[in-house]
Amino acid sequence: MNDTKSENLGSIEQTMRILKLGGLAKEWRNVDYHDNEQYLCDLLDIEVREREANRMARMIKQANFRVIKTLDTFIWKPTIEVPATITREEIENAAFVKNKENLLLMGVSGTGKTHLATAIAMSLCKKGRHVRFYTATGLANILQEKYQRGTLTNFMTSLRKVELLVLDEVGFITLHKEASELLFQVISDCYEQKSLIVTSNVEFSQWNTVFGNDKLTAAMIDRLIHHSHILVFSGPSHRLEESVQRQRRGGAAQ
Repeated sequence: MNDTKSENLGSIEQTMRILKLGGLAKEWRNVDYHDNEQYLCDLLDIEVREREANRMARMIKQANFRVIKTLDTFIWKPTIEVPATITREEIENAAFVKNKENLLLMGVSGTGKTHLATAIAMSLCKKGRHVRFYTATGLANILQEKYQRGTLTNFMTSLRKVELLVLDEVGFITLHKEASELLFQVISDCYEQKSLIVTSNVEFSQWNTVFGNDKLTAAMIDRLIHHSHILVFSGPSHRLEESVQRQRRGGAAQ
């Protein structure tokens, strides 16, 4: 009798999985029964929550974050200059995305630019919005590879479905002519169509040394700063401060 019951329960869970009801298959045995309506509602609620969690996990994976950062751990230090065109709350809520505006995070390394960019993008992922995160060099390399393989058009089409594109560390490495032109194409396609978050520790006046072409650089900057909010990050490097503090704690422990 027990063997038959076990087989029936296994068959029920297998059927649930065939019907792609993974949440129910995992949790249905733990749901208390009081009446039909309550039981059905509780089962459906489990499946809805499971699907939402899976969807969010897929979107975060597709976003291609290097590390996971959240707004909860971001500190708005006095050394971060926020323009009068936008508030901190609007930045954290990604209000600029609705208007297809850009957010440019400029300043020295280690001051929180990548953290803020990642955290904003992460918050959008959790809201079911399509996001992609790349370093400028990483995206340039992907673009060159797709171009050489003849699959660039498909890749560009996939980028057009994204609501927010994050380009991290623009200016960190000098780009070759082909890479610069391909990256310019992406930025041009985004212009007034979707939002960009760009981080850079290189002043705009020095970008021509990164992209190697004055006209292309000027056109790129023009597209980025039009409809944009520019935040300036200054002060000492957070990473350097944390490293010094760890060394001090280690010395004190000895």
